[in-house]
Amino acid sequence: TNSAPIGRKQVKSYCIAQISTPEEKLQEFIDYACGVIDCSAIQPGGSCYYPIIIISHADYALNQIYRYKGSCDLSIAMIINIDPSYGSCKYS
Repeated sequence: TNSAPIGRKQVKSYCIAQISTPEEKLQEFIDYACGVIDCSAIQPGGSCYYPIIIISHADYALNQIYRYKGSCDLSIAMIINIDPSYGSCKYS
């Protein structure tokens, strides 16, 4: 489940976009990911639709693919151990 034991706690990891990744590359990844996973959360009315910025939507899509496939595309993303969830947008 992409977590590693540290002492007695499980530390969860998340895959999110690198700030330096061009928006075109992030959009290409979103388009690919939404053909593989459920992207309703980043569609209008979805829990992660706002803010309507590409990097925010890419973060969600990257993490969903990370959960689904167990891999993070490190050419455009990075792995973090801090939960990027915000408001009603919850990352698994």
